[in-house]
Amino acid sequence: MNLEESLKLYVRQIKYEKNLSSNTIRSYNKDINHFIDYVKGLKIENISDISLDIFRKYLKFLDNFKYSNRTIIRKYSSLINYFKFLEINNYLKGEITQLISPPRKYHRYYSFLSQNELKELLSCIETSDCIGIRNRTLIEVLYSTGARVSEIEDINLEDVDFKNSEIKVTGKGNKQRIVYLNHNARFWLNKYLNIRDNFRSSKKVELSNRENHLFLNKFGGRLTARSIRTILKKYLKKAGINKNISPHDIRHSFATHLLQEGAGIREIQELLGHENISTTQIYTHLNIKKLKKDYSDFHPRAN
Repeated sequence: MNLEESLKLYVRQIKYEKNLSSNTIRSYNKDINHFIDYVKGLKIENISDISLDIFRKYLKFLDNFKYSNRTIIRKYSSLINYFKFLEINNYLKGEITQLISPPRKYHRYYSFLSQNELKELLSCIETSDCIGIRNRTLIEVLYSTGARVSEIEDINLEDVDFKNSEIKVTGKGNKQRIVYLNHNARFWLNKYLNIRDNFRSSKKVELSNRENHLFLNKFGGRLTARSIRTILKKYLKKAGINKNISPHDIRHSFATHLLQEGAGIREIQELLGHENISTTQIYTHLNIKKLKKDYSDFHPRAN
């Protein structure tokens, strides 16, 4: 079996049998295609010719890209699951997955904005035009809900429940949960919905089936995660905030601020959609770090 055909079969399985989310499927597809492109460069066309040695050479090749520990772990996961599929269906000789040890995950403190920095970020967004209103709404919704950027880009109009100030989002593993709109997010979302049709006038998307997405780009198509990152970076720079903050760090800010204001770790876990409480507990470490800093800054005998 050739490489492309094996990937098609695998994608079909994770889409229809495992029912993985579209974002997860996109990530798997991207990671495996990268591997396939590398293997083709070695003049290998048949899936049965892939070996543990080929996989190890690919890992050395990845060193050239200076990927983060998190990205490398994701690529390992994508390929191991792909190889398992090939092994189970006897498309691959032997069981190389038994000989692959995933790299260790290095835990780090997450970046986040203080409450004052969040206010500065939001206040620097000029809202005299449609783009500005959309961008203010976008960041307000990110912070109000604590949703992942992939969840934000996939929100459809019917997912928004204005009456109850709720949005239904679809997270990892295609699991759905309810997130909430605070007063400010609700206010700006209402303003954005009043001018949203201005983004749909482009002839480029007259026949597009993506117009139902909540956040639209200037051509009327879906506002992608990449565009959301670019928008956020623009306003961080304008606000003079010299931190390397991504949309995911707005999610960290959401959780950290809730904890600082007295929310329980279990409630934060539910709001974030974490399957395991251990994932949420990183925020307790963040809060302890802040408490130590506050103690050092404000206790009269701390120094």
